[in-house]
Amino acid sequence: MATENLEKLHDEHHEWMQEITNWHNELIYYSRVVLRLVEGVKIGPDTEKMELFNSRFENMQERFEKAAKNITEHDKHLTNDAHDLHDKHIDMRKEMKSFKKEFATLKNEFYKFEEKFIYE
Repeated sequence: MATENLEKLHDEHHEWMQEITNWHNELIYYSRVVLRLVEGVKIGPDTEKMELFNSRFENMQERFEKAAKNITEHDKHLTNDAHDLHDKHIDMRKEMKSFKKEFATLKNEFYKFEEKFIYE
C-alpha cells in the first residue's frame, strides 16, 4: 500500500476513535439521565422502558469498546502491505457506519421517551 493510502487509513482510524470516545461520553450521560428518571418514577411500564434503555446503552458501550480494540489492533498492522488488511478496513468502515446509524436511532428513541418526563 502506498504511504499516502496508509496515512488516509490511519487518519480514518483516528477519526473513528474520536467518535467512539464521544459516543462513550454520551452513553455515560444517558445512563445518568436514566438513573435520575428512575428515582422519580413509580414502578411500572416506564421503569421497564428505562431498564431497557439502560441495557441498550450498556450493550452499545461494550460494542464500542470492542470496536476501539479492533481499530487499535488494525492500526498497528497498517505497515504490512497485505490485501486482507484492506478488506478488514472496509469491514470496519461498514461497522462504523452501522454504529453511527444505530446510535443515532437509539438516541432519538431515548429523546422521545424522556421528553414526557421533562415537559410534564
